[in-house]
Amino acid sequence: MAKVTKIKTGKVSFEQMKSLVNKRAGSTVAYSLKDDNPTQVKSWIPTGSRWLDSIACKGKLAGIPVGKISEIAGLESTGKSFMAAQVAANAQKMGIDVVYFDSESAIDPDFLERAGCDLERLLYTQAQSVEFVLETIEDLLSTGNKLLFIWDSLALTPSVSDIAGDYNPNAEVGKKARILSKYLSLMLTQHCWYSTNSRRTLLAPPLRR
Repeated sequence: MAKVTKIKTGKVSFEQMKSLVNKRAGSTVAYSLKDDNPTQVKSWIPTGSRWLDSIACKGKLAGIPVGKISEIAGLESTGKSFMAAQVAANAQKMGIDVVYFDSESAIDPDFLERAGCDLERLLYTQAQSVEFVLETIEDLLSTGNKLLFIWDSLALTPSVSDIAGDYNPNAEVGKKARILSKYLSLMLTQHCWYSTNSRRTLLAPPLRR
């Protein structure tokens, strides 16, 4: 652990407090909200819906925040995958490559092309398991590329224990939720600021069935 310099009581400036916290953490975790900080969203990917873009960030046409995790939720056949495809196409126009995780092996290339996607810059990946998707995202985050991850869909991606087990729905209650909770808490801590600067967005559109 980093050595913390002792400061006289009652003589601590704001900058000294920030330095003290960062030394304790061993990395930069304390910021002034007037300066660059992990809460900022500097760019947005349009969704294809001006109405949705306008309510995502008050006062501007925004969309999906770059460097953050967004979830598209809704009933079946309400256009979640279509919106994800439009976001992918708009991301490609911004110079961001797309990694598309498909849990059903059902996405139609023509559908993506009609939505404006460049298939040459879209990496299609079968979502074998929740663990596989999360580990793949972690590996690709370390490449330094500008990436958009689309997971279609989280709800229909099994965990490794689901694949190895039987059809008893009570056998592994909450297993997927625990995996996601653990991973996302680690990823948000380790990659949020890093991914904001590097223009990465994770988009997970779940299908509700």
